[in-house]
Amino acid sequence: MNVDLVETTLDARRNELFADMAEQAARHLIEKHAFDQEMAVDVGNDLAEFVFSHWNGQSIYISSAHKLSKRDLEIYHRMGRGNADEIAKDYGISFVRVYQIYRRVLAAARAKAQPSLFDGTESDLSTGDN
Repeated sequence: MNVDLVETTLDARRNELFADMAEQAARHLIEKHAFDQEMAVDVGNDLAEFVFSHWNGQSIYISSAHKLSKRDLEIYHRMGRGNADEIAKDYGISFVRVYQIYRRVLAAARAKAQPSLFDGTESDLSTGDN
């Protein structure tokens, strides 16, 4: 029986992630550690394969807890219904990351527009003392 495997969007994103990981690792090894190209590519591919097999089935989140960057503000302003994939491709990030950035910038904009009711107070909520 001949079964053709259909690559889903999730498969494509996963394959793109690991291909990019291998390429970025190789580039880093060449530029920062003076590896020759062939060895750097081998190590990059081996690293991507190791990460895939070692953490297969895990959800991995890599935080970039930093101030809002120009890029993040651009993403926020470009965000519209159904264009996260396009924005992700333009900035070289995942569509999930696009939504994370959007929500973080949105929360910061809301906080700036409406400061917290409790800013500047010295209340200890754990004991109920004010």
